[in-house]
Amino acid sequence: MTNRKSVAATTSERIKDFIKKGEIEADGKLPNERDLAQILQVSRSSIREALRLLATEGVLEIRPMKGSYVISQEDYDASRFVAWYNRYKPEIFHLIETRLALEPMAAALAAERATEEQIERMERCHEEFTQYIMENNVLKIALGDESFHDLIFAAAHNPLLENLHGIIRHMLTDYRKKVFSIPMEAMKAVSQHDEILRCIREHNPEAARENMIQHLLISKRGLLKTVEPEWVEVKTDE
Repeated sequence: MTNRKSVAATTSERIKDFIKKGEIEADGKLPNERDLAQILQVSRSSIREALRLLATEGVLEIRPMKGSYVISQEDYDASRFVAWYNRYKPEIFHLIETRLALEPMAAALAAERATEEQIERMERCHEEFTQYIMENNVLKIALGDESFHDLIFAAAHNPLLENLHGIIRHMLTDYRKKVFSIPMEAMKAVSQHDEILRCIREHNPEAARENMIQHLLISKRGLLKTVEPEWVEVKTDE
C-alpha cells in the first residue's frame, strides 16, 4: 500500500509537469489510463490513484465515460470567490495557520542545508513561475508556486517536516488557484520569492524565516482584502 501511494504521488507530479510544459492545455483531455500507464511506465492502478489525487486537488475533472480533463482556466469572479471563501473559511484559516508553522522553519533550514544543485533548481523554478505569470495561466502559476515551495521543503533535508507538509499539500493546489486568480496577487509573489531565494542563496536562515513569514502574511492580507476589506482595514489601523 505504501509503495503504491508513493508511485501514485510521483505519477501525479509527472502529470503536473506535462501541464506546466504546455503538453496538456487547459480543458485538454488526458490520454486514457492504458496509454498513460505506457507513457509513464507505471501500473494502471497507480494511474487511477494519481488521477484521483489530481481531481481532489482541483487540477483535473474526471468525466464519467469521457475521461480526465485539465480544469479550464477561469478568470477571477468576485461572487464565486466570496462563495468559496464563505464555504471553506475555517479550513482556509487552518491551512494558513499550518503553513505559518511549517514553511518559515523549512525556509530557515533550507538556508542552512541547501546544496548548490538545489539552489539552482529553485532559481530555474522561479524563472518558470515568472513565465507562467506572463502567460496569465492561473493553473500553471499555482503549480509553479507549489513546485517552488516543495523545493524549499526538500532543501530543508528534514523528512518529517516534508511529510507534515505533504499532509496539507493536496489542499494547497485549489487554495493557490483561488488566491492567484485575484488580480496582481501572483505578481506580488515574484518579489517575495526573490527575497526568500536570495536569503537561501546567502545561507541566512533568520532572514529566510522572516521573509517566508512576510510572504505568507502578505498572501493572507491579499485574500482578506478581497473578501473582508473592513476587517483588514481595522487590523491595519491598529
